[in-house]
Amino acid sequence: MIFRIHTYTGLLTFVNLTLYAVVGIAALFDAPTAPAPVVWEQSFTVQANQSDRAVADRVVRLLGLSLATPVHDFAIGHDAQRHLALDFYHANGRHQVTVLEHPGRLHVEQTRASLWKYLSTLHVTTAAFHSGDWRMQVWAWWNEFAMWSLAVMAASGVWIWWGRRETRGTPGRVHYSRTLGRVHYSRTLGRVHRYTALGALALVAVYEISAVQMAHRTWLKAGAVLGVFHRIHRMRGFGFSPPLGVALVVLGVTGLWLWWKLQRERRVGAGLLGFGLFLAGGLIWWMRTGARGA
Repeated sequence: MIFRIHTYTGLLTFVNLTLYAVVGIAALFDAPTAPAPVVWEQSFTVQANQSDRAVADRVVRLLGLSLATPVHDFAIGHDAQRHLALDFYHANGRHQVTVLEHPGRLHVEQTRASLWKYLSTLHVTTAAFHSGDWRMQVWAWWNEFAMWSLAVMAASGVWIWWGRRETRGTPGRVHYSRTLGRVHYSRTLGRVHRYTALGALALVAVYEISAVQMAHRTWLKAGAVLGVFHRIHRMRGFGFSPPLGVALVVLGVTGLWLWWKLQRERRVGAGLLGFGLFLAGGLIWWMRTGARGA
């Protein structure tokens, strides 16, 4: 049973785990500066007695920035000339809009987030985040599930490894559980998977605890230990994220191969993997390339 939970959880959240790996490795190449913004103007009429909030809501709908909704108070301000200045942050970047009431135009500066920045934003979006775009909200719930699933996989992996110490098979074979019958696979890939998981376990624990606390700050106050965990989590360049990302890639590749060798688990596993690919992969692609929210 534990083995199935471990395998099925990994297959179901495979896209999210791959996302975490990519974001971790990309920390090596984190761009220090944003690209030059694209600037344009377009017609816009401010209606009589319309509040700043109402204007902001109209602008965000006009520009199709559903990923920037709901519009928060901090996104609404005024520049030195008392023009209404709107600053919309979203997963795909940033739109800075100045409402020129006379002569009735919008001045828009759009900064497009890189693919890595976009993926990084998605990997920190959990159920604590409330979006006006249903796609992002579904993603937030799903990514919350994936975050906890990683903890389940780590715990079940330790359980399986510990149980294996007492259920060793014939030379060159591995037996994960007697209840599943004889489950065999190559010694080499099995060892790679197992030792990579054990080697990365401490980092997984640090990043998991840090991620949960940052996602749900009211649950647990960040003290000295969590402060260290957060600094480790947020390191860029040659920190701990890239090696953990590589470890997740190795675990994903070897895990897929080991699952495929279990012929009796292929049908259910393929269904879970396909569902995860459709849901998570589809949302990632749609929110990046879709007409709305860009």
